[in-house]
Amino acid sequence: MVYKQFRLQVSLRVFLIVLSAIILGFFIQKELFATSVFVFGLIWYQVWLLIQKLNSIAFDMKKFLDSINYDDLTQTFTVNGSGEIQDELNISLQKTLDRFREIRTERESDLMFYKSIAQHVDTGVLAFNTKGKVIFSNMVTKRLFSGIKSSHLEDFKVISEELYDIFKSEEEKETYYCTIPGVYATERVIVQKIILYVKGEVIKVFSIMRVQEEVEKVEIQAWESLITVLTHEIMNAMAPVSSLSDTVKSELEYLKSNYEEKGDAPTLEEITDLIEPMQTITQRTNSMSALVEDFRVMAHLRDSQLQHINVSELCKEIYDQQVLVCEQKGISLKFQVQQDGLLVTADPHQIKVVIENILKNAVEELEGTEGAEVIIRCTQDDIKNKPIIRIIDNGSGIDTDAQQRIFVPFFTTKKGHTGIGLSLARQIMRRNHGRLTLKTSIDAGSEFTLRF
Repeated sequence: MVYKQFRLQVSLRVFLIVLSAIILGFFIQKELFATSVFVFGLIWYQVWLLIQKLNSIAFDMKKFLDSINYDDLTQTFTVNGSGEIQDELNISLQKTLDRFREIRTERESDLMFYKSIAQHVDTGVLAFNTKGKVIFSNMVTKRLFSGIKSSHLEDFKVISEELYDIFKSEEEKETYYCTIPGVYATERVIVQKIILYVKGEVIKVFSIMRVQEEVEKVEIQAWESLITVLTHEIMNAMAPVSSLSDTVKSELEYLKSNYEEKGDAPTLEEITDLIEPMQTITQRTNSMSALVEDFRVMAHLRDSQLQHINVSELCKEIYDQQVLVCEQKGISLKFQVQQDGLLVTADPHQIKVVIENILKNAVEELEGTEGAEVIIRCTQDDIKNKPIIRIIDNGSGIDTDAQQRIFVPFFTTKKGHTGIGLSLARQIMRRNHGRLTLKTSIDAGSEFTLRF
C-alpha cells in the first residue's frame, strides 16, 4: 500500500514537472518572460523536492550498506510516523540490521563455546595456515611447549625434529606416533591431522595426545589385577600345603617318638594316613607348576607369522574337528558363512588357538544343558567392511563383575582352571592386529567377536 502511494507521488510529481515544462514553453513562445521565470522557478522547486526525496532514500540505503560493509551494526534508522515510503523502508532496514546483530551474536557465542571446549580438552590442539604461522593453540599445547617459542612451524624444528617432520608432511596419513621433550623426560604422543578449508585457505589442524601417562595407568591397573589374581591362586594352592605339612610333621614326630620309646613300627593304617596328605601336597605343587608354566606361556608368546588366510576355510576346518566332540556332549555346533572369500592377514595357527579356546569354554559351560547350541559365524563388518568371526552360545551368560575381569590373566570362575585361555586369546589377537570383544548378558548367552 505504501509502495503504491510512493509510486503515485513520484508519478504525479513527474507529471507536474512535464506539464510545467510544457506551460513554460508556451509562455516563452508568447514572450511572457516574467511569467516564464515564475514557471521555471516552480519547475526547479518540483525537481528539487523530487531529488531530496530520492536522496533521502539513497542516503538511508548507503547507510545500511556501509553498516554491513564495515561490520557496524550499531546504526539505527528513525521512523517519524508519517506513513511514507521512507518510514516503511527504515523499518525494514532496521529489522534487517537487528537480524544481522542476532546472527552475529549467535555466531560469537558459538565461537566462544567451541573455543572454550578446545581450550579445556585434555588434548593439545594446534593449527597452521599455509605460511606456517600458528593461528590457534590451546592451553594444553602451551603447557606441552612451555617456555619454548612456538608461534611458527619452523620453531618446532628446534623442539623436535620428529614432530617438525610430521607437521610439514604432505602425506594423507592421519595418525602419527612420536616423542617430544617433556619437563622431566621425553614423552610419547599420538599426533592426528585433519585438513580444513577456511575462506579458500588450507588450514592444517593437529591434535597432540599424551599416551605415556595413559599407558602407565593401564600398565599399573593390569599389574594390580595380575597380582591380585596370582596372590589368590597362590594362596589357594599353598594354604592346604602349609596345613598338611604341619599335620604330616606332627604325625612323623609321633611315630618316631613311639618307635624310639616302645620300638613299635608304624602300622599300615598310619602309613596310609600319611600318604593321603602327601598326595594332596603333590597335587597342589603340580597345580603351582602348571600356573608357572601358564605364566611362562603368557610371557613368551611367539611372534605371529602373518600370512593371507581364508576365514571361512579356517573356521570350517575347526568346525570339522570339533563337531563330533560337541555332539558327544549333547551340544549342537553350527557353522555359518554369510560372506564367502573373506581374507585376513594373520597367523593361522594362533587364530585357530583363539577360536578353540573360546569353543572350549562354551562347551564346558553348556555341557549337560538341554538345547545347547554354539554357532561359528563368518561375516563382514557392516561399517568398516572388515572380516569378523563370531562364536555365539545360548548359555547362561556372564555376570557384570566377571565381564570386567574376564580377560585378566589367571582370572577364572571355574574350578580346576587357570584363567589363561581368554587372556591369551586377546593377547594373540593384538599381535595379529585384531581385537577380541565380548557381548553377553545373564540368561541370554555370550557372543565373542574376532575383529581384524
